[in-house]
Amino acid sequence: MSAQIFFSENAHLVKAIKERTDLLRLSPEKLYPWWRRPCKVKLLLLTDGTLNFGLGDFGLSTFVSILSNDGRYYVDFEITIAHRGFSVGNPGVPVSRSIPNFRFTDGTHFSDTMYDQVWLFGFDASPVGLSDAELVLLSTFMNNGGGVFATGDHGELGRALGGSVSRVRKMRLWTNASGNVGMQDPNRNDTNRIGHDPGSQFDDQSDDVPQEIQPRLYSSSLGGFLRETYPHPILCSPLGRIKVLPDHPHEGQCVEPTDLGGNYEKDGTPEFPMGIAPEIIAYSTVLAGSTAGTKLATQAQTFGAICAYDGHKANVGRVVTDSTWHHFVNINLIGDASEPDTNVKGLGFMASPTGQQHLAQIKHYYINTAVWLSRTTNHACFRSRLLWQLVFEHRILEATMDNPALRFERITPSLLYSIGTHATDVLGKKASQCRRLQLLIDIVRPILPEFVQLIDPWLNNRKQEANPPIPWFDFNPLLAMALGGGLVTLRDKFVSANLDDPNRIEAKEIMAVFQEGAKRGVEVGLKELNTDLRKFSTIR
Repeated sequence: MSAQIFFSENAHLVKAIKERTDLLRLSPEKLYPWWRRPCKVKLLLLTDGTLNFGLGDFGLSTFVSILSNDGRYYVDFEITIAHRGFSVGNPGVPVSRSIPNFRFTDGTHFSDTMYDQVWLFGFDASPVGLSDAELVLLSTFMNNGGGVFATGDHGELGRALGGSVSRVRKMRLWTNASGNVGMQDPNRNDTNRIGHDPGSQFDDQSDDVPQEIQPRLYSSSLGGFLRETYPHPILCSPLGRIKVLPDHPHEGQCVEPTDLGGNYEKDGTPEFPMGIAPEIIAYSTVLAGSTAGTKLATQAQTFGAICAYDGHKANVGRVVTDSTWHHFVNINLIGDASEPDTNVKGLGFMASPTGQQHLAQIKHYYINTAVWLSRTTNHACFRSRLLWQLVFEHRILEATMDNPALRFERITPSLLYSIGTHATDVLGKKASQCRRLQLLIDIVRPILPEFVQLIDPWLNNRKQEANPPIPWFDFNPLLAMALGGGLVTLRDKFVSANLDDPNRIEAKEIMAVFQEGAKRGVEVGLKELNTDLRKFSTIR
């Protein structure tokens, strides 16, 4: 039977599937009465100079569309676009606000609580950019937990917008004073990869062939346990490690500051409080001999592509810098508008299934960055939303509701472990492995903080020990029992209740109930562990 005949004979089923899909997208609470609204995160995206948010080659419309249409059930990005001049551009998707002639000092444009994140896409190379008053306001925003992303391009491009911002200024090169971010010379940061046409061409940046990046890898300090390596959460996706970015013949460069002391002279606050250091989380590679058509042949080298600062460790906002906004603009994503759509360079990554797979990874980089930069209160909301969703997953419901009258006290350790294992697996299929691990770590952090110091791969900055501990134990079951205990307690508290509006339940109440159960799950797990250890102690 052909597909056409099948769909014709089953038109009513096709219609029902479409109606259900539309309902899930527009009014999910009508399909799932327990549905909680996603956590809202407010983003300000700001450009200057030639960059804007329109559909042109140097427009950011594709990037805005990706943020707007991501569809993750735990986060909803409310986007404001703005320009230092009047050329804001129209991204073709709904945004919250569009602000021309943006100034941080204009109270209708910006305040410390108006946004959760500020994204700076700088083009203007002028040494005079944000005023001192604007820089102070932005520093206050960062010190009060707001996240900042910033990028420019080669040389001085972007200096006016990002070159004087606290922390940002030291996490990226904003001039070519070092001679490392030029446009023509052999040591420029040329990441172009030869595409479908012979030889090295400038417009290879617009085809479906990306550059490969090398994510920094992390592992725990506890021998054997979670010895698997993980990239930074920004570069971790359900598709695996993010290992590609759009290419370009002359990028900027991210760096790790060597001096973490001192205050930001604009407001006198510590620039890197508690000595928390930014770190390069991905490197780009320049291949030898690239000319991009007419430039001098390149020398092989590597340079910092992405730098991240985890300000949450010091109770301030997080920061991410990128080597170039060419990783975000239309000409590097969906092709050169002057090329016909019969040419791969007129379609970019959309030109082939392989290119679309690359774009899928790049999309996750965008969304992961926006999630990671969010305030600590946003992350608390994310956790509560993920855990609430897990309680109502059919696999978890079947495991926990098999006998809903069976309270926590009468659940066997093996069943608790089984529930947690199911939940861990479900979470791993819906989110990246990094996201899954981070959630499990956050669950046990208030209960066993010393344990977290050993198992959190992103806390471990030490070199590999010469004599690492022997991996006697796998502590994943303990994490599973914490998760299982928390979910059972959420079930006991909320699932059997008559919830007329689940959104009235505050995130902090969900987390408090969950943490109570997770603590009990850990206690049950440790008791079982001690019992088994006594059995092993009899071995001679």
